[in-house]
Amino acid sequence: MKKNFIKMNNNQNQLSLGNFCKIVKELAQNKSFANQTEIFYTLFNVDDVSDSTVNNYCIGYRAIGTEFRQKYIVYKKNYHEKPEIFDEVIIGLISILDGEVYSKISHEELLTKIENHPLLNKLIMELYNLAKNDETVPDEFTKKIYNQISENKVYQTICDILIYIVLEKKQPIYTETSQKEIIENLLNSTNISVSELEKFLKLQMQDGINYTHSLKILAKEKNPYACYEMGEMEYNGKMVGYPRYIKSYEYFKIAAEKNHPRASWLIAQMIYQKKIGDLSEDDLKLAWYYLKKAEKVGSVAAINTIGTCYLKGLVPDEKQSEEKAIAYFKKAINSDYVYAYNNLGKLYENKKDYKKAFKYFLFGAEKEESWACNKVGEYYRLGIVTDIDMNKAFMYYNLATEVPLNILDHWAYYNLAKYFYLKGNHQAGIEKNIDKAIEYFNKASQKGIMEAYEELIYLYTEKYKESGSDYHFNKINKYLSILSKDKYYDKCKGKLKEKLNEISKKHLALVKLV
Repeated sequence: MKKNFIKMNNNQNQLSLGNFCKIVKELAQNKSFANQTEIFYTLFNVDDVSDSTVNNYCIGYRAIGTEFRQKYIVYKKNYHEKPEIFDEVIIGLISILDGEVYSKISHEELLTKIENHPLLNKLIMELYNLAKNDETVPDEFTKKIYNQISENKVYQTICDILIYIVLEKKQPIYTETSQKEIIENLLNSTNISVSELEKFLKLQMQDGINYTHSLKILAKEKNPYACYEMGEMEYNGKMVGYPRYIKSYEYFKIAAEKNHPRASWLIAQMIYQKKIGDLSEDDLKLAWYYLKKAEKVGSVAAINTIGTCYLKGLVPDEKQSEEKAIAYFKKAINSDYVYAYNNLGKLYENKKDYKKAFKYFLFGAEKEESWACNKVGEYYRLGIVTDIDMNKAFMYYNLATEVPLNILDHWAYYNLAKYFYLKGNHQAGIEKNIDKAIEYFNKASQKGIMEAYEELIYLYTEKYKESGSDYHFNKINKYLSILSKDKYYDKCKGKLKEKLNEISKKHLALVKLV
């Protein structure tokens, strides 16, 4: 029987040569510098290999040839004693990423150049995330890479990852049987059939403009996946422009009857958040019923929420228990649930055990969870249980912004604007950039961060003093009007009045507002 190998450049669970090339191409500033053949030539120091050979190696249909592996055997044997042996490879990589050719530089100059190279650091982080998802990568290797990243050992990290990819990475075989077994095992604890899953997937992959109509029809058949998706659409207001929580609950309830884990968990969440009911004793019992149901059928989110309920005293007929909360958070952590890391971090931070808190926040940030990344950035910026490190603070704040908007912590935008672009940051090598500061304060203000409105008023006051422009004045007036309606206004009222007094007497009415 012919073996079917997994393609190694489009599978997010593989730390592979194909994915390495793919990420380099995505990050490269000038795409014409970053074709697959050019990257391959750089990694293996060759310039005469057929495109078909490169293609086969890079997408993963063939094992990397002996003549190319031999180069990395030499690298592996010698680079700890002669690290400069990798210089040409790394110089070539940064040339591709930056879109400009670099002449040969000394090993010491190269180490300095790459230490804070944003694209190279981004490449390393993405490869590290692949390593975490790749079940074939040993834990010891993943931990080693993480430690090297933490210590900013960029050169060594790139070398070790490339050596692993070329010499040690085994190409997994795809078999239909194993995929089917995985699906069946996932459904074992539910009342959901494989055929119900097949119907839903067929609808998702084949339906076009009539998708919502077809989804409704499938939901009428009580298909749990269709009911769950309709419930989520109603929950997010995608059907009529605003949330209809009762409708959402009705759909989720049908899916929960067939033990759909997330539907059961979301019913509990809606009750706890008072989106349905008023959190009466009966409501708490109903929420607990669905929460335990979700836990029973494998919802890690439910395990984490149970921990929160013990912490807040929301468990029917049981007392508040920090001990049980911690036990449930740790249980969720065993399944790598990122919000459980955050919850433990918050718990220890409230107890002023900042060392433990930082450890858990770091775990969350490793998984690029936005809130955790921003929190780690704060610890590095303020030097809480660690040395002040503005480079790492800048890196984690930026990482916090590289997520979908619905899970983005907008404080990261505020922190980038306030501590890096507003006045520049010498330690991180960031130049003052008022336009960037305004852009990021605006993004932060969109989520109601009043401190961002305050900073925008100061910035537009300065611009108005220079220009006398009605545009700048109107901006001040708009932001002041929003800020004056919030309780935060009392904290900054005096400073605002002092600042606005600098404006021409022509606009004393504005000053009187504060």
